[in-house]
Amino acid sequence: MRIACVSASNSKLDEEKSASVRVCKIIKEIILKEAKENIQVEIIALKDYNIKSCILCGACYSNGVCIYDEEFNKLLKALEAVQGMFLVVPHYSPIPSKLLMIFEKINEITYAGWINNPGYQSPFNNLRVGIIGHGGMVDNEANIKYYHDNLVTPVANTLKALSFLIVQPNNEYQNGVAFGLKDDTCLRKSENSIFPDIIHDWEMIEERIKPLIIKGIREMNINM
Repeated sequence: MRIACVSASNSKLDEEKSASVRVCKIIKEIILKEAKENIQVEIIALKDYNIKSCILCGACYSNGVCIYDEEFNKLLKALEAVQGMFLVVPHYSPIPSKLLMIFEKINEITYAGWINNPGYQSPFNNLRVGIIGHGGMVDNEANIKYYHDNLVTPVANTLKALSFLIVQPNNEYQNGVAFGLKDDTCLRKSENSIFPDIIHDWEMIEERIKPLIIKGIREMNINM
């Protein structure tokens, strides 16, 4: 079985400084530790793909790929090969732009396929996805609710419209989990960048996301 952990960040930060990529690595560690079968976990960072925006030409109706964007096709092929996915989404804008472009292209491929063949079924039909949102606000109840309502939920609603199934962590936050910073001291002025250095509490983050990962791999029918 193959699972993808996707970092939706566009940031060109080194991997060790990218919170989204670091979370993907934590997810991979949890899966490999908990699973009792051979699982391949691929970390996919969207920052590594030079994806172009959709121009709504409709040419994808015939074979389900974009004739103008080999980078997207490469990503699409990788995602079509997995049996489950975790998506890590930072909140430095409403939704990162590359993720929106991917949603748009998958939507057009699905729509064009359906127009061409009413019996068309998306390759992502019923693919389970666990969503993790994060940002630079302090990790308190109000801010976590904000991330869930304004970041995690719009992403989840889009994925549902594209035939994905969302892993629901609990009744309070049904579309995914989110985390912020432990406190205000976690933002520190950087000597090398206009942006501050961000200090994350990785133990807190792992504790926050682990129940979602466990529930997700169970729903993906992975032996534990």
